[in-house]
This record gives sequence, C-alpha cells and structure tokens, in this order.
Amino acid sequence: MKNVKKRCSIGLALVMAVSALFCGSTGITARAAGNEEIAPEDISVTWEDSRVYTELTLGYYETMTTYGVKGYEDVPFVSVHEYLDILCKGRERIRMEDGVMTVIVNGAEAVIDPEADSIRIDNPARFCSYGNVDGAIIEDDEYNVITWSVKNESVQQEADPVVIDLAAYHMPVVAFEDTVIMPFLALQNTFGSIRMKNDLAYNGKDYFNVFEAEKFVVMNNNMAAKESPYFKAMYSGPFSEKTETTQAYADYGYYSVCLLLDLTFGHKEEKNIPSFDEYFTRMNAKEAMCSTSPSSALMAEIMLFNYLFDSGHDSLVSETNVFRTAGAMDPADAGDLADSIRESEAGKELFGDSPESTGPAAGQNPAVDVIMGALLEKGFKLPEIVPLFVWGYCLQNVRPEDYGSQRLDYADDTAVIYFNAFKDNTSDRKPSYYLDPITEEDAENSTFAFFYRCFEDIQQHPEVKNIVINISDNGGGAAAALVSVLGFLSEDGEVRITDRNMLSGNYREECYHVDTNLDGIADDQDGFGGQYDFYVLCSGSSYSCGNALPYYAQQGSLATVIGAKPGGGDCVVANFTDAYGRCAVYSGMLKLGTEDGGVFVSDEKATVPELNMMPSVWNVLSVPWFDAEGIADAVHQYQNGVTELVYNDKSDEEKLTEFLTGLLERIEKVQQKEAAKE
Repeated sequence: MKNVKKRCSIGLALVMAVSALFCGSTGITARAAGNEEIAPEDISVTWEDSRVYTELTLGYYETMTTYGVKGYEDVPFVSVHEYLDILCKGRERIRMEDGVMTVIVNGAEAVIDPEADSIRIDNPARFCSYGNVDGAIIEDDEYNVITWSVKNESVQQEADPVVIDLAAYHMPVVAFEDTVIMPFLALQNTFGSIRMKNDLAYNGKDYFNVFEAEKFVVMNNNMAAKESPYFKAMYSGPFSEKTETTQAYADYGYYSVCLLLDLTFGHKEEKNIPSFDEYFTRMNAKEAMCSTSPSSALMAEIMLFNYLFDSGHDSLVSETNVFRTAGAMDPADAGDLADSIRESEAGKELFGDSPESTGPAAGQNPAVDVIMGALLEKGFKLPEIVPLFVWGYCLQNVRPEDYGSQRLDYADDTAVIYFNAFKDNTSDRKPSYYLDPITEEDAENSTFAFFYRCFEDIQQHPEVKNIVINISDNGGGAAAALVSVLGFLSEDGEVRITDRNMLSGNYREECYHVDTNLDGIADDQDGFGGQYDFYVLCSGSSYSCGNALPYYAQQGSLATVIGAKPGGGDCVVANFTDAYGRCAVYSGMLKLGTEDGGVFVSDEKATVPELNMMPSVWNVLSVPWFDAEGIADAVHQYQNGVTELVYNDKSDEEKLTEFLTGLLERIEKVQQKEAAKE
C-alpha cells in the first residue's frame, strides 16, 4: 500500500549479531520530564516569513512565522493557526476561549490546552478525512472510477478519543498573544501525521517537502535530482553551516521521533513497545539519538527501520540531513565498529582478547551500543524479512528477460494477467477517463486502465473461461489500485475492504463500487465475476497490496488462490521525517484484516492457497511463475481435483546446481551487456 521499494543494507547488523551474543543492557538516565513556565518575554520572532514548500516546486509556497523560545535553542516554534491553515487548506475552524484552543476539522474536535501541555482529539480518524467511513483507505483525491457504494452500506465502530501528553515529550504548548505556539514537530507529528502529511523538514529558515523530494529520487531512480535547485535550496539553509546542534535541539529531535511512532506505528503490540522512549532506552539507543552530533542518531534509525521493525514496509529512504555533517556511514567504518564490539566487555567474553582488534573501546562509539542493543532486543533472530528478500531474488532470476512489468497472455482457455505493482494515477491524471479516454500511457501508469484494456481484449476471445491474476512478484502499491482490481473480480463492481485504525481503535467495513465498464453508472453491469473463473497466483514475494488482493479475493469468494502463501504486509505505509530531514517509511496506523467475535485478525498471514503449487522450498524453481501454459495446466489440474502439484523427482543437489548454473549465466549476460555499453 503505497510501498516505497527501497531498503538500506542490513548486512552490517547481521554481521554484528554474533559478536553481541552476550552483551548486557546499560540504562540511560532519563532527562527531567515536564515543562517550566514560559514567559512572553522568553519568546521572540526568529523569522517573520519562513517559506513553506508543500509542493516540489520553488515557484509556489506559503509563509508562516517561526518563533524562538528561551531554553529551546534552534527549536522552531510555530503558530497552530498558521500551521493548520496550511495543513487543512483553510477548511479548519478555530476558536480560543480562556487560553484553550479548539480546532474542528471534518466535524472532529481537537482541544489544545496550554496549561496541561496536551492535545485531545475526539476522533482522529475523522480528523484525517470524512466520508462514509472516517479516514478511509481511499483518499478524497483518489475518487474517479471508484465511488462509495450505494448498494452496500459502509459501517464503522465508534472511535476512541486520543489524549496526547506533550509534556511527556518535552514539548511545551504556549498560549501566546491570540494563538497557541508549539514546536513545529509537535504539530507535524500529531495533526500532520494523522492526516498523513508529515512531509516537511526545517532547514533553519524554511520548510521543505523533503519526504516527497527524496521519494521522487528513489521511485524514479533519479540521483541527478539531488543536484536540482529544489534540493540545493532544501539543504542550504542556516543549519547547513552547523556541524552540531544544541542539546535542546537534539532532545527535540529524539522526542519528536518518540511522539510520532508512539501515535502511529501499527505494530507496537507485536513488538512489545509500551512507549518508544522506553524502547530506545532498553536497546541503548537513547544516548546516541540525543547526541548533539546530527549523524549520531543515524545508526539508531538504520537499525530501527531496517532491522528491528522488520517488514517490507519499513525502510530508511534518505540518510541526508540538513546540517553540515556526513550522511550515510561509510562502509569502511564497519571494520572499526566490529573492532569496537570485540573490545567491549561482551565482545571479549564472546571472542576472547583479540590482539588484532584496534578499534576504540565500547562507550567511545555510540553506534556500538546501538547495534548491540538492537541485536539483543531482537534476540539475535534472523529478520523475518529475509524470506521476502530471498523470494524476490529467486523470482528475479527466473523471470524471463524482457518480460516486462505487466502483460496479458493466453494459453488454451486461460488468460493470464501479470503485473508487478499496483499503480494509480488518479491524482495526477486530469481530466478523468470520462472526458479523456484511456491511452497507452494510462495503461502503463494505472492498474485500472491496464485491467480495462485487458478485459477489452479478453472479451474478444470467447474461448477464455479462466482468468489468472499473476501477482507472484508484486510488491504492492496504491490501495486505490487494489480496490480497482477487486472491482473487476466482483460480480457487480462492489468491493468490501475491512480494516482497523490502530490510533482511534475502530474497526471498519468500507464498501466501494468500481465502474469497470466506464459508462458513468455504478450498477450491476460492472464487474466480471460469474462470467469467468478467477484465480490469483501469489508467492512469498507478493507483498502489501499483493498480500491484500488474495486475502480479500478469498474472503469474498471472488477468486481461487493458487501458488504459495503470500508474503504479508498488513499496514498502510506511513511517512517519517525527523528533525534532521532524514526520511523513512514504516508500518502505519491503518491495518488490514477482519474482526471475528470481537477479535481483530490482520491479513498478515491469513491467506492459504487452495492449490499449493510449491509443496517444497526446492520447488520454487519448478513452479511456472512466468509461463502461461504451465499456469493454465495448474488451473486445469485444480479443476480436476488436485490441491497440490507434484514435480519431477530431481534431487535437491541437482536442483541447486541447476539454479546456480542458470544464475551464473544470467550474471555473465548482464556483465556482457554492461561491457558492451562501455
């Protein structure tokens, strides 16, 4: 679900795992909680006209005042009025009474109390967006061929109010003149994150959409964009002249991370995290994250998103920061870190005294404590995401060359629709398909448009009785595209998505209609269920939306699931931007699944194929993942009563040799192509 396909290397973490086997945990003394009274004379205007670039252009911006507060050096304070006016595009209503601010958005009420340093939101889901379901998985700007269902009513449980104690995060709420001012990230990591708009980074003067900028580089594999005017402006503010921060700013950076993840991380319960302050303390990361060196917290964030969170939705996207310090750790530093761990007391106990070790003693390098603490926290287990990487690696190396990212094939009475990502261009594509018909470019950028074209073609083939949706190496994408595909599989264009908002605590059934025939009418003429027998082919590489499609297809009896068990990914992806401008993605507060008898079960591991095409891990090379004729044969076997495929009886050694030989041949071909280019 809006999955960013990039993960930083976790090799260093795994290498360090053995050396940290017996390390202990050293407690970090917590800084004093609570906020002192802030007098009006302690507040000054730092910048009257800080520019706020919410879009990826320097030609459009809004402005707001940035304040400085004594005792919080370099920490940007901003007006709640001004921030929310930009965030909510002027649709909020605000009133002040006895120094207490009340904000109303979509009918949801938020009360900001300076005396208690708190925010109370009665319905965080509705504060995000309002429709038939509050904070639905499909956002307003994604409605085009998808509409709310009239035939089936969407329902939701009552949401729980959320009270945010900002004093616990050392973030004062200050009544000032006719408004309330707060640290910028106190606002962005509450109101902004709830509305999934926590994209901005402060560079000492202005605010830039660093998350979308860095995502653009990653998604388009366009490193040249780093030299663009936008990036240069973003990373050339007053902070770029500083090699270290004030302690106040370092603490602000740390507690802002705790605030964001406490509110919106969807797997707190599974990870046994009562609070992230406690979590970072027990894994020895707090000291590094509170360091005045902006790069010191980097290792903690790498270990957090790329190792401890341990899912395909969690990854550091950008390591660059707005201060004048190095970003990513040089791989050559890994040797020094390894030596540091060997020199530690735990390392000596594990390895014995090693005369070859020349690194600094433990405690002189905070990264050592972070790595050892993370490994201890995880219990030295191999990350659960490793099978996902292995699956991706295997399928990448058995997929035929020039196979493409999506295609339609025919074999006998079976059509196979293959695509490797769920795409939706509704927000960018103007006007809609109802005015400007679908083009080839649309079919490349929109899963709905691609499926529309596929079914146009399939209807010209009367011999087709079976349609297989091949998502065997599909890593996810846009939720709107997921709903679109389910609309084609349904008998009447109706789609039912069930989920739970982990912040507001309410379970919801979201009912949509997909206008699959583009006649502008949401009726029973939409959908192709009943006209064809549908199958969904998935594997351990089917992730996020690729995990949700077989789940909802199976739950709604829309299709038969074949192949292997999908890879998981039950939470909608959330944005992370820290005080230094580093960006990550992680498992957010909206979790897909079904409630049964008052117990919510996510879709993470709920789908079991009805035709097991891979009874043994060795069969991964035998399954016809990309062979339409082989897929059609598997469907026919299932229709004849087979529930598990049987392959020729090669030995494991033969299969391994065959795979490695083919892999080496592919590597050699790639090398030859690269050499030819040079």
